[in-house]
Amino acid sequence: MLRVLSCLGIGIVVGSVSTALAQQPAAAILGSWRVVEVSGAAEGANAHPQPGLFIFTGKHYSIMRVTGTTPRPKYASNNVATGPEKIASYDGLFAQSGTYEISGSTIITRPLVAKAEFPMTGPPAKAQIKVEGDTLWWTFASGQTIKLTRVE
Repeated sequence: MLRVLSCLGIGIVVGSVSTALAQQPAAAILGSWRVVEVSGAAEGANAHPQPGLFIFTGKHYSIMRVTGTTPRPKYASNNVATGPEKIASYDGLFAQSGTYEISGSTIITRPLVAKAEFPMTGPPAKAQIKVEGDTLWWTFASGQTIKLTRVE
């Protein structure tokens, strides 16, 4: 009887530790993250990227990021902007929010709202993530990696 209780106790401890470890990546990503570096793919290595903010709650995310290496055009309002200025501003912005799940080091995002239609109606997006303290690395299938630091 003592052996059965002992095995049961070990099983409960192992199960609890396994559950805690499985939840760790999801808990580690919670909060707000600022883009501090972009490397790979078309942008090359950029230690001074355009602004970007990734926000994660328990089930939802929101990402706003200015892409590319040059600032977007500045203009006083949409009423005075030229067509090419508006296109450059639109093309230089990544924007989407939705739900996410993490399995191991893979994050799967499902946009509920996005700058364009195709992310919302296409298959979920997958990326690899790694969290160490207040640093998050997000690597796309294309090989591009975004390094972020926790701001909140």
